[in-house]
Amino acid sequence: MMQEEQPLLPDFANLQIDVPSPFSSYHDHVQYYSGRSHAVDISAKSTALQIMTRMLRRSRGKSKRQFDNFCFTDPASRLNRIRSPAPSTFRTSAGAINKIVQHKHYTFLASSVVGGHPDEPGETENSYNRPGTLIAWKGFDHSVLDGHSRQPSFPAATNFPKNYTVNDVAICPTTQHDDADESQNHVLISTGNDYRMKMWKQSTNDSLYELLPQPSLVDSQVLVHSEVVADGLYDDVYQHWGTSELSLTLREGNRAGPIKWGCDLTASLLFASSESCADTSGVGDHKAFDVSQERESFRFDLNEDGDALAVDAFGERVALFTIKSNDDNMVEDDHQNAERILRIYDVRRKDGRHQAKVTHAVKLEPSEVKCASFSPDGIYLAVGRLDGHTVIYDSRFMSETLYDFAHDGPSLVSPGNDSYGITHLEWRVLHHNHLGLMTGGPDGCVRLWQPHWAPRITEQGRTIAQANADVGYFTIGDRFQGEHELVIQWRRGWRRVLC
Repeated sequence: MMQEEQPLLPDFANLQIDVPSPFSSYHDHVQYYSGRSHAVDISAKSTALQIMTRMLRRSRGKSKRQFDNFCFTDPASRLNRIRSPAPSTFRTSAGAINKIVQHKHYTFLASSVVGGHPDEPGETENSYNRPGTLIAWKGFDHSVLDGHSRQPSFPAATNFPKNYTVNDVAICPTTQHDDADESQNHVLISTGNDYRMKMWKQSTNDSLYELLPQPSLVDSQVLVHSEVVADGLYDDVYQHWGTSELSLTLREGNRAGPIKWGCDLTASLLFASSESCADTSGVGDHKAFDVSQERESFRFDLNEDGDALAVDAFGERVALFTIKSNDDNMVEDDHQNAERILRIYDVRRKDGRHQAKVTHAVKLEPSEVKCASFSPDGIYLAVGRLDGHTVIYDSRFMSETLYDFAHDGPSLVSPGNDSYGITHLEWRVLHHNHLGLMTGGPDGCVRLWQPHWAPRITEQGRTIAQANADVGYFTIGDRFQGEHELVIQWRRGWRRVLC
């Protein structure tokens, strides 16, 4: 009996191409399924047949380079643009949002409010002051937390309470929410213009939160791993433990500048910077406090006004941005009479006076520095400025600017309002372990910049999301943890969620 001859090539009528997952490579896997319960794999390396599919993303004739898919390998920042539904937009906060924090299925918003300033002697209540400065979202349901408020003094012109601006919010890392154990609820920490730090715990009804009136001693781990106590109004400080409130002593003529927590080697250190008020001579203090010892650890060897602060992921270096006045009276907006300087300190090494060593000092452009951040590997230092530019340095050399990325689209700042420039930036690890930098700016866009690309190619500065006004803040979440992939707030108080 003659044996049936096997074909050299598969029957292309039965050829099946697997649909690639969103995070697959460019060379999709091709399989031929025969009727004999076995599969013949055909790949790009096959000598008998060259079959290869490519997913090319090309601009309109300007570039033929095969770009990476826009997908994140960092679990905190996977944005799946193919599967994401249309964004949802809400307006429930009392004003412009200062901070957004995501944790599992929860999203917390801290915002400002008209009349939410610190108490002043003889002040009158503002009729536009209203609640909504701290909001907790679970999915698309929300509840307003009214802890940062006080009842009107007697006699008062109105019977409504005063609601204070909430400047910062964070999740206590020692009480992370565990989906497998419903009894382990997270604790929320917030600070506001009432000079109080509030701690919140989820109630039995998981849509509500209740204040912790008299918790135990404030755990230093709660403070070390959150950036919640920097509300921009306190000066230098001195911390008092034992209640749910953290008291900081004000010093006349100065106000608090940036405050950052150390990490890894400096996990117990709080780096604090202060600045003088506008009508003083521009002398600030810059110190490091050891919260485990409740004392000052060391101070930086300069007395200029603090502008911004960044700590690398290893806790080894601190980038300190300051303003140096060239005459007797400091005027912050007078760029000709002040120079901005960036200094990088090695906080592992100190001299005989217990001062950190300066490794680099660079004179900057006159535009105010709004935010700064080291890349996860500690190589790059990104600096966001008031003029809408983000510059990137190689922090190992600092000889020159590597990149200058600009939000050069039409400004969406409301008429009569000041631009805040680059309000927030975040580093993320992208496909193929490449670094990406996301920035929010005055053109209402959250943009993606990739330092491993040429600075002027079409794909540089890709718009990830766009709002109807200048971006106030944004946060990236992990959808595999139940978080929203991207939450954007713009200055008119609106919030947009990309699920």
